[in-house]
Amino acid sequence: MLRSFSNKAIATKARAMYGARVTQADYEELMKKRTVGDAAAYLRDNTHYREVLGQIDPAAIHRGQLENMLRSLRYVQYQRLIAYDFGQQQLYYYIYRWDELQQLTALLRYLSGRGQGQAAGQYDFHYDQRLAGHTSYDLTGLVQVKSYQELVAFLGDSPYGKILRRFPPDPSGQIDLMGCERALSAYYYNCQLSIVNKELKGEARADLKERFYQRIDEENLTQAYRLKRFFHSDPQYIRQSLLPFPTRSGKLLDTIVDAGDLQQVHAALAKAGLMDEGAELEGDFIERAMLRRRAKASKRDLRGASCPPVVLRAYMTQMSIELENIINIIESVRYGLPVDEMRRMLVL
Repeated sequence: MLRSFSNKAIATKARAMYGARVTQADYEELMKKRTVGDAAAYLRDNTHYREVLGQIDPAAIHRGQLENMLRSLRYVQYQRLIAYDFGQQQLYYYIYRWDELQQLTALLRYLSGRGQGQAAGQYDFHYDQRLAGHTSYDLTGLVQVKSYQELVAFLGDSPYGKILRRFPPDPSGQIDLMGCERALSAYYYNCQLSIVNKELKGEARADLKERFYQRIDEENLTQAYRLKRFFHSDPQYIRQSLLPFPTRSGKLLDTIVDAGDLQQVHAALAKAGLMDEGAELEGDFIERAMLRRRAKASKRDLRGASCPPVVLRAYMTQMSIELENIINIIESVRYGLPVDEMRRMLVL
């Protein structure tokens, strides 16, 4: 009974919080601003970001500070929602698990570049302090890591350590970044699907598992498209680079992987409703197409999903999309881009 009550409370609260979202009218006002400070002042005075921007001086804040403060609302809202989880169900903690994974992959990218031999904290890798106390490893210790070997030793016999030991750098020291990221992501999704199977039953289990499969679907479509378009990879290599899960876009994925040229890829994407025929495609086209698909699905779940964990997931998805929209606008304002160009970047 207690668990049922807490689940319903989470869904009710998430839908109420969604009602306070940044609106299209707010975006239009933001796009009219001339400076980052003006945008910060609008967000502070007219949106739910006042909760994290209440004490700022818009005239003194710079872009990096503003973006960091905006990102903090996502954690504030998430922690507020899972506080209703009286049953302490692991399935509500997927964001902490996802974000700790992103910290590791960020460090791997750093080490695969110019970071080898230099402590991560001495250059451009910094851990997200908002995750402190919520990771399965010592978050502060990451900034002391200087090499892949040190990272593996730091992670020890944890699942992450065991995964990375399977991908030793080649004789020149080159890290198999794609292999590491694929294996880490597969581990994350397998863990989450296992938790769903353990903690939910019936329709609720099926609904939440479907949402995870949808996200896997998006990651694989994005990966396949990018490898095909930008790296001209062969079908075997692309398939080896995908997350090893069956998804409902399997036929579309096969078409992209086996296509002889980009025209065939784009025709398949257009048929699937993911692009307009003859559209001029920018470098981040596929990411934006997947984001629009995610936005549409999460709005549908916020309106009608009966499974509380699905509702929470939908709300947090909308929070992430909203944040990306705002940061894109702030960047555009900073560089003086035309409003029409900003508007095309919005995911609504």
